Amino acid sequence: MQTSIEQLADHYPHLARAFASIPQGELHLKRLQDLNASWQHMLLSGARRSYTEVVVSEKRPLVAPGHTFDIIYAGGGLNLLHAAVMTRRYGFRVLVFDRFTVGAVHREWNISRDELQELLDCGLLTTDELESVIQREYEDGVVRFHSGNIRVAPAELHLKDVLNVAIDAEKLTALCVRKIQEHRPRDGAPNLILHNTTFVRCAVQPDHNVTVDVSDQLGNSDSYQARLLIDGMGSTSPIACQLNCGRPYSLVCPTVGTVARGYKQGNAADEIDPASGEVLVSTEDSRRSRQLIWEAFPGKDDQVAIYLFYYAESGSHVDLLELFDDFFALLPDYKDTSSVEILKPVYGFIPAGYNITLPWQPEAKVLAYDRVLSLGDAAAFQSPLTFCGFGSYVRNLQRITTLLAQALRTNCLSAAELNQIRASEAVPAVARAFSKFMIAKPEQVEPAWQVNETLNVFCHVLQQLGPRVTNDFFKDRVSWLDYTRIVLNTPGYYPRIYALALKTLTPTEIIGWITAWLQLGRQEASYQFYRLLRPWLYSPLDKLLQVALMRSRPSLALRGAVWRETMAQIARIRGDTLPARQPDHVEHIVGSWFGKLWPIG
Repeated sequence: MQTSIEQLADHYPHLARAFASIPQGELHLKRLQDLNASWQHMLLSGARRSYTEVVVSEKRPLVAPGHTFDIIYAGGGLNLLHAAVMTRRYGFRVLVFDRFTVGAVHREWNISRDELQELLDCGLLTTDELESVIQREYEDGVVRFHSGNIRVAPAELHLKDVLNVAIDAEKLTALCVRKIQEHRPRDGAPNLILHNTTFVRCAVQPDHNVTVDVSDQLGNSDSYQARLLIDGMGSTSPIACQLNCGRPYSLVCPTVGTVARGYKQGNAADEIDPASGEVLVSTEDSRRSRQLIWEAFPGKDDQVAIYLFYYAESGSHVDLLELFDDFFALLPDYKDTSSVEILKPVYGFIPAGYNITLPWQPEAKVLAYDRVLSLGDAAAFQSPLTFCGFGSYVRNLQRITTLLAQALRTNCLSAAELNQIRASEAVPAVARAFSKFMIAKPEQVEPAWQVNETLNVFCHVLQQLGPRVTNDFFKDRVSWLDYTRIVLNTPGYYPRIYALALKTLTPTEIIGWITAWLQLGRQEASYQFYRLLRPWLYSPLDKLLQVALMRSRPSLALRGAVWRETMAQIARIRGDTLPARQPDHVEHIVGSWFGKLWPIG
């Protein structure tokens, strides 16, 4: 009897040959096929505008106290970071479940050292714990695009502090699982971790709770209740699909790769330099209307994670099996694989929820239902350039956990209130248009080298503006002024960009990009106002006003907290540590007295 791998040999010979030698290859193939099928089903649902209603409003009886939580997390990947903070820092009881193993991840994670500070600031990790999950730190990161047929000079970027820290993803998630299980937040009742548990549906009672129905691998059903459900089920989330009328994303980055050891080390193009990561590298022009791009990140010992991906419209045909076959066929041309041993495959669909609308139209991307909120890949607000979901999640972790803690304590859990709690999107929003230039088109529409030429132009412009602007752009924190400089410098070097933009972007997308640029400018102006107010914002009198507002107008208080936390996040990113004003003696006495009278929470 043929195995699943053998059955694929005719259509995907390179994939079948490689997976036959990978540890637990059959299990990985099953999960890969399951993810592939889920994505294809979601695309068909979007085309028909039909989808399964998994979030409903209906009354449910109370469940046993042991089945009652403050927060339930559907999905056990990046959700674990969030759950650990919410239980250990804020004292909420949490349940985390996953249809496979909670804590199992299908990608390695890279980030910069300064971005990791968020994990310390929000109380998730100690310094020693953080160092224990770092596999390697690079001195350099390379961005290089194929220049064989382009009409401009090639330009290569060297990034000193972008995606240069390799994280042991499984060790980090295991650490979070342990922190969640060891903590008993309420009356000694434990948190709960459930493996091999599949989300079925949830029933919302807006004034009381949300009931989540699940099933285990044997088909047994169970129900749990909480004040809030966090949807972290990733790119194929049925909740995200329902919230956005069957079309939760507009762009997608299908990604495959392996973690392997035995690559030849050195500085040659087909060797691995342990002190350098390859952030974005293309080695040929587009093929079959796909511009394939490589990433290579050395990890612990001699292990290396190598990825192959491309950018596509979410409605187009994308197939991880097909991409994996290309990966194994093309990898020997990219790196010397003569002595390589594959340890595990890595794969996924990394989505982007950039449904651009005109300024006067209602917002296209919806993240929340009453007592239900999508985060991570299910929300899809990560960078449209690097598509790094881990980086976006970490950059926004302190901000989102702080706001959700306030929302739970003040019962601000309606759809309108929760929809304000999302990853900061001002910078990714202006980069939406840029991501469209990275999608290859059929050769009868544009030449196969066009994406590479455009990306070399982009590298040249960033090269001229210097490493600070370059690093900020790749980390989703470029300022309005620097972004404007990038936009204005591009046509001076490459006048064809005007015609290319008109061919690449629809009129709606052009207006959407201009709107996003204006919104980024508004955020910059708002931040300068925040800097003026900051010495007074954290005084006892300000704390008194916040407590009073949370008691009298909790929804308005949450809106103010969203602005405050957004500005504080920008300040942390920029290292803008302004000295706080010290309150005078009378202010201190009054603030302390009222603080005791109206304690927060």
